[in-house]
Amino acid sequence: MLDDSTSADGAKMVEYYEGFLLAVDSMKHQGMSIELHVFDSGNERKSIQPILDREEMQGVNIIFGPLYAKHIAEATAFAQEHAVPIVVPFARNIDEVYSNPQVFQVNTPQSYLYSDVTDHFFACFPNPNVLFFRNPNEKDDPFYSAFKEELIGRGASYQELRTDTTSDVSKLMAFCRPECDNVLMLTSSGKQAVSGIMPVFQLMARSAAASGYQLHLFGYPEYQIYTSARTDAYYETDTWFYTSFYTNNLLPDAKSFHNLFRHTYSRDIVNRYPKYAILGFDTGYYFLKALDRFGSSMPDHIAEVPSQGIQTGFRFERVNNWGGFINRKSCFIHLSPDYELKRIDFDK
Repeated sequence: MLDDSTSADGAKMVEYYEGFLLAVDSMKHQGMSIELHVFDSGNERKSIQPILDREEMQGVNIIFGPLYAKHIAEATAFAQEHAVPIVVPFARNIDEVYSNPQVFQVNTPQSYLYSDVTDHFFACFPNPNVLFFRNPNEKDDPFYSAFKEELIGRGASYQELRTDTTSDVSKLMAFCRPECDNVLMLTSSGKQAVSGIMPVFQLMARSAAASGYQLHLFGYPEYQIYTSARTDAYYETDTWFYTSFYTNNLLPDAKSFHNLFRHTYSRDIVNRYPKYAILGFDTGYYFLKALDRFGSSMPDHIAEVPSQGIQTGFRFERVNNWGGFINRKSCFIHLSPDYELKRIDFDK
């Protein structure tokens, strides 16, 4: 991406690499000897086979990348032929993971993620009454459809309402049930949908508190981007959201990393989801640590490596007897009315 580092993809990859270099530096300070080869794969229309044919690729111990889905088949075929673990941090749908034992997919596929999130949801709210709110100007999030089907399958109570007909809070509270965990949920993860309805949700939370009802807001990973503008509203509405990536900038590890990045590169990390500099550090540190500890037998011992990074958690499971590994780590973030923020990890 060096010829296009100002593009969205280019900027992300440069920042990922900068974070990865900090992981390399950390492992070198712990005594690990690392020879690092870095290749610019170019745009997605180019083949990466010329890179794979280079002399430097012979005898490598681990591969990170590629970015583009069109390059994954070439890269994973090389990894399988040479029995080299390949870590794919970006793509969400990698067919090769089901047939190639060398593939480590960091980004959990939606089918796995949605299933895990739904199980976690019912563990937290065993008797839910879900009120869906649809903004007609916003596109439905894919998780909403999958989650609604799961509610139907489990016989859970739910209602569907429109956000443009919600001015009368007393009418909305009539849909709540005193014996249930009443869960408010938007059908869209967009910022506009959240911003428009939050004042109404706050009024509902106050009404629920006065009447002794349980009321919660459940949402999407994107909520962590919006929290700075509406932190008090999230706390008041007892907000929960699921995510595979999360970092709290107030925690010591996150603060230290931000300071280190700023000191090293003379700029701040771009505030996006996920933060690619931290993703680069987390994946680099996790797998280099595993490689340093277990060498070529690393895949057989991956479950023994400490799993929580600054932003990304890792819980790799092999998909079948002949395939690779998928990261099944996910969590809920809970902002409670007593102004406590908790990360709730679910490890099966």
